[in-house]
Amino acid sequence: MSYGAQIKFGIAHQSAVGSGGAVIAPGSYHHIPLISEDVGLEKDEVISANLIGRFEQGAAYDGVNKISGTIEFEPTPKMLGMVLTSMMGAAASVTSGSLRTLSFLPRSADYSSTMIQEPVSVYKQFTDSNSAESYFDCQMGMLEMTFAQGQLLKAKATVAGGSRVTTGIGSLALPLDTADLSLGMLWDATSITFGGTAVGQYSEVTVSLNENIEPLYTLNGTMSPYKFTRTSFREVTINGTMYFVDRTALNDFVAGTQRQLLINAVARKTQIQSGYYASLLIDVPQMKITAMKPGVSGPGEVSASFTARGVLDPSSNYSVKFTMVNTFGSAY
Repeated sequence: MSYGAQIKFGIAHQSAVGSGGAVIAPGSYHHIPLISEDVGLEKDEVISANLIGRFEQGAAYDGVNKISGTIEFEPTPKMLGMVLTSMMGAAASVTSGSLRTLSFLPRSADYSSTMIQEPVSVYKQFTDSNSAESYFDCQMGMLEMTFAQGQLLKAKATVAGGSRVTTGIGSLALPLDTADLSLGMLWDATSITFGGTAVGQYSEVTVSLNENIEPLYTLNGTMSPYKFTRTSFREVTINGTMYFVDRTALNDFVAGTQRQLLINAVARKTQIQSGYYASLLIDVPQMKITAMKPGVSGPGEVSASFTARGVLDPSSNYSVKFTMVNTFGSAY
């Protein structure tokens, strides 16, 4: 019998594309503490359409296969740096003492002719049932972060594509940074600024970055994709709920006004350097509200849900930026 509490889950950057780049060294993996995950092999089925004089369907064959799934977790500073690097590539880094300030921007070009993102290896082991799986050439296709009243910051990362190691994988002793585990980001240390003004009426907000990555299959003699491609534009979306204390956001929606959204989350439980805490800043330089319709459902406080998107800002030349402060001294 397997317990979720016993799972070991890790992500590692590859030095090359293909099975030769699959990571097997335990020390190269970043242990990802998580809430849930369903990353694994997915296979299509091809069923013959021939009529055979019976009511049963025809012969069945294995179709195309891929690695897919979603990881849900409560981000901590060092671990989140790995996820952001997998999603957006290497960050611009500034070091001061033991502090590192890492600035992440979405890619301006694909990683290679066949890969959109930098390839990563994924390892998962159900420790108490002696079962492990390893996947290579995986890519992070979508990242979602949710800030909600009364909760720790939560995130979801979607694995888009990859291949399974078919030769088997043994038990890996993944390194676990126990100090990082206590640096979750609570709602009471999260602040929001909209259009240059601090606002306190948001009860929940979710920021999502979607690269719309999908495998492209051809007659290449294998069940694996020929390459990975973008099926649409990059999407930066913001969804949330706020108490309806004034018309500022509603007026912006009506007029089509775009303003900067800043979300700053701090891990205040422990200082990582004297006078400093680990933190995350999300900058959407031009947020355009696309749906907002305040209504009532009883005699209590009126809240309004909204949907928005991040628009490319011509002055900063990006639609979203993530800035992480931590003490991870090595390259991700």
